Amino acid sequence: MNEASILTDITIPSGVRQTASEDGAVLLDTEQGICFSLNPVGLTIWELLKQHPSVEHVVYGLEQQFHVPRAQLRADVLEFVAQLEARRLICRGTQLPEKRSWIDRMFHKNGDTAH
Repeated sequence: MNEASILTDITIPSGVRQTASEDGAVLLDTEQGICFSLNPVGLTIWELLKQHPSVEHVVYGLEQQFHVPRAQLRADVLEFVAQLEARRLICRGTQLPEKRSWIDRMFHKNGDTAH
């Protein structure tokens, strides 16, 4: 089993807020000042990730709701987790992303001062 399949150390940063409806959810990252939308399946995966810290548990939960081959579900969950990580909506490991205010992010890019 590779590292990507074990999600026992997922943390949702404290600045991420969720609002759900029957259409899916909106995730607001107050640290980045950005909203992300999830469709209903994305919301289901998000909720399962919050409850079950392994890909296999999430895939099992999805199998109970959807009639999709297990290999496809697993690939989709891993891709979704990678997208959440890339957008800093989840973190793996013990370090959370550095907190920066939105004004600081406006005037600094990659540690450089804006001109």
